Amino acid sequence: MTPLPWHEVELAIQKEECWLTEVFDFGPYAGKESVPILPNLSPDKMLRQIATLIVHGTIQAREIKNPIELGLWSSELVQIDEHSSAEERHGGHWHQAMMGVVKQHFINDGFEVINEPFLSHGRADLGVYKTGYQNLFIEIGTTSLYKTWLNIKSMPSTIFLFIPTTTYAVELITGDMANPLKK
Repeated sequence: MTPLPWHEVELAIQKEECWLTEVFDFGPYAGKESVPILPNLSPDKMLRQIATLIVHGTIQAREIKNPIELGLWSSELVQIDEHSSAEERHGGHWHQAMMGVVKQHFINDGFEVINEPFLSHGRADLGVYKTGYQNLFIEIGTTSLYKTWLNIKSMPSTIFLFIPTTTYAVELITGDMANPLKK
């Protein structure tokens, strides 16, 4: 395989950085997070590292869209208020209701779903498990750039699903850092 010229690689990285900024909701702390043990690692550098891993092929990334509200999670036309769940322990009403909708989707498909499983750093909103499938960790609503960066760098062969709205999700699949995923 012939390596690409530097300027083409740089353009590809910049394109991925822009895409990541558009599709993720890093919340009110976006651009302000720092890494306590790595004070020189700014949010821009964390975002660039994620974009570089995508361009390299170490991470596969895709945006999943459905124009129908909750269409990714239910074949029925439902309202989010119908899925409010008292089982969910954190977040506001929308967050709790979305956790209930997404959780039920995977349970209906025969997966075991755990609330707030531990990750390498912090917890996910949901963990989805089934023999023969990669582990899937789900974040609903806003997510921390630092937590995302640290977990994708330290958890190979894992699927992370970020659900910032009712109509789309972002999937990141990590490979082995030494062996990029096949495209």
